[in-house]
Amino acid sequence: MEAAVLPSRAAYLIAGGSAAGFRTAVTQASSRWGGMTEPIVEAQASGLSPLHEQTVRVAKVEALVNIDADFQTAKKIAQGLGLPIVDLAVIRKSDVAFTCSLAEVTRFQDPAYPPIAASPTGALWQLAAAGCVEPPHHLLEHVRVSGREDEFGRYQLHDDTRIHSTLAQFGEYPSTPLRRTPTILWVVEGGGFTDSIDFWNTRALRPVYMMEAPMLLLPGAETVKHWVGFPEQVAGSLKSRLGEFTPDVALVSRSASPEQLLELASALGLEPTEEEPRAGARMPASPARTAPFTFRTDLDPTAWVTFERHYGVPTSFDVQVFADGPSTLRFIQPVRFNGYAGALVRFWGEPLLGLPTRPSIAELVHPDAQWRDDKLQLAFQTMPHQLAVQMTFPLLPQATERLLDDVATGHQLSSAGRLGTALAERADSSALLEPGVYEAAIALTTPRSKELLRRLQELRADGDPDADLAELAATWGGRSERRYLPADKLPNVKAEDRATALERLCALGWAERGLESVCPSCTSRSFVPLVQTSGSPQCPGCGAVSAYQSGGTLTAVHYRLDSFTDRASDNGLLPHLLVIAELCRRKPRSHFLPGTDVTFADGTQEEVDIFGVWDGKVLSGEVKTSASEFTEAQLQRDVALSQRLGADVHLLASITPVDEAVRNAARELCDAAGLELEVLDQADLRPVAHKPVPATAADGLGWLRTATADLTALIEKGKPVSHGQVARILKTASGGAAPVPGHIAALSWALTEHGDHAADLVVRVLGVLDAAIHEHGAGGRMA
Repeated sequence: MEAAVLPSRAAYLIAGGSAAGFRTAVTQASSRWGGMTEPIVEAQASGLSPLHEQTVRVAKVEALVNIDADFQTAKKIAQGLGLPIVDLAVIRKSDVAFTCSLAEVTRFQDPAYPPIAASPTGALWQLAAAGCVEPPHHLLEHVRVSGREDEFGRYQLHDDTRIHSTLAQFGEYPSTPLRRTPTILWVVEGGGFTDSIDFWNTRALRPVYMMEAPMLLLPGAETVKHWVGFPEQVAGSLKSRLGEFTPDVALVSRSASPEQLLELASALGLEPTEEEPRAGARMPASPARTAPFTFRTDLDPTAWVTFERHYGVPTSFDVQVFADGPSTLRFIQPVRFNGYAGALVRFWGEPLLGLPTRPSIAELVHPDAQWRDDKLQLAFQTMPHQLAVQMTFPLLPQATERLLDDVATGHQLSSAGRLGTALAERADSSALLEPGVYEAAIALTTPRSKELLRRLQELRADGDPDADLAELAATWGGRSERRYLPADKLPNVKAEDRATALERLCALGWAERGLESVCPSCTSRSFVPLVQTSGSPQCPGCGAVSAYQSGGTLTAVHYRLDSFTDRASDNGLLPHLLVIAELCRRKPRSHFLPGTDVTFADGTQEEVDIFGVWDGKVLSGEVKTSASEFTEAQLQRDVALSQRLGADVHLLASITPVDEAVRNAARELCDAAGLELEVLDQADLRPVAHKPVPATAADGLGWLRTATADLTALIEKGKPVSHGQVARILKTASGGAAPVPGHIAALSWALTEHGDHAADLVVRVLGVLDAAIHEHGAGGRMA
């Protein structure tokens, strides 16, 4: 499993335009581990602006801390974001308290060179740039409160400010490759409130390790031009960066005019450019940048920082997991705390995969656990060097039961559900997906009175003569013996698949083989299981000696469903099991109940055909033999039931094709109910089988070319290539065949030992393969 240690982080809510609220929020954030990643947003009468709402959502904070916003407005904003609201006065008594002061996470600092901070009463831009500290805390925490404007510029160049210190041992684990962007130089003119808060929030979203994006907040040219040597310091910072982006600097401001931005750029020795902006990273790395350094004033850095990321310092560990009791997770946690400290720990790994991220499921694992960022989170008041915590990992059937307990006062398998569950427990029902197996089982199902009545009505409506009706009645009417058929009489199955499908049913224990006997006295026909055959069969009706039916050829083997499978099929359970098999084929971490009676708190009772967990999502829905049964009323009932059951996905499944009108009607209902829609019909459940075509030399070249291109893309990202990625590349190169461990180990070793040369080599191989494919495609034969 894996775990990540991180501080509990908040977003601070201030009244619109409140400079005092901004100062208080900066002071609070500057005292907390992770404070630089905590946004400050304005509460307007209408709520948050779209930009500030996006900021809070991307930041993935634990709560909102109300500084000086109207309480009712703050409460409404928190509800819209799905976050708890905490008053500043009780911040240390809430979940937001699971962090610590900087003294608990920072390593030794030379007291002669402390980071700088602004005074709480200083200029707003200085507070935003460096953070602040209240006397006398600066004496205890080795922070120097500066009154020199130029120091706020110089110290930002080296990330040596109080607010940067809040990221000591703060971590993140990337979900995207490393990117490099232009240096973001934010300019303040006048009071600077808007620029200060926008700069603060943009920097709060800047990834710590996944992005190289230096950010500075500076006053205008009238101030900066008097800072001796500062242009040279800026040039030195720009020169140290790799040339993988354009331009060198993005000048951003909410208050400065274009002329004022140009004046500052001139004071810093920057030159304008119209070159198309670019950000990214290359492998191998580009040479360092050289003067002249360029700038643009029309770039918005928001797009560079608003993407997925995960916070925390991660670590991996092994755990022995027990399916029927608690398991102890014990590991050395990766953050070194100097003393008393609270923090959050997020867990993820194989035992948690497939579980829905619902509060009740988290409680099954641990009574104090919560889901955060699709991971299980626990809060610790103290963080020892070695953590040990007990968790109980539920299996998917247990999780499914708990999900039903969440929404219903009572639930049990329906009569059909009990049959389906018992049948699925006897054998792997995924065999129904194989060619002809489902059709064979349906063909062998004994017709019942309802089916007989339907066929009689059809024949009568078509004007068939009474002789046909009598023959049908003789075949079906009042018949107690189960239906049986030889392989050559099996309908709706390809001739080449019939015997295989019937034998598969026998292998599952759902069918049995036998011979047909015909009585010469009463002409009745009987199925005799092979284990009961004898030299002279006896008619079960009149007792006369019978004979096995041969038709002048070899005696044919007949097949018949066993009584339990026959009953389950007659009750319509095979379509349910077929649909469940397809759902589980697509997402193996799944579990479903094939028919459940549910009682709700208001006393109403409903039956749901399929309910369960579909790889972390709750799925509920209806299965029909024919899509014509999905009327408007039926769709409304089904979607409403899925919504009431708390489903994420509504299932609409039919053995026959579902037309576009039904799909659209179901989609509209699901959209209104906030549900995803999953449709399975004949094309998904009974696809036409195609025999595999032997691979050609051209196929092999294509596979190898695709795998080489994939490998090139991975190497160019500049990240180590994992064993799993190597395995996928080798599988692609072989057309889907699983690679042997030796091949994986060899290629992994080559990429690790010769990574610096791998990119050029693989690119050359790619060119050779392209030439070979072109030559082969032009008509040349492959040797």
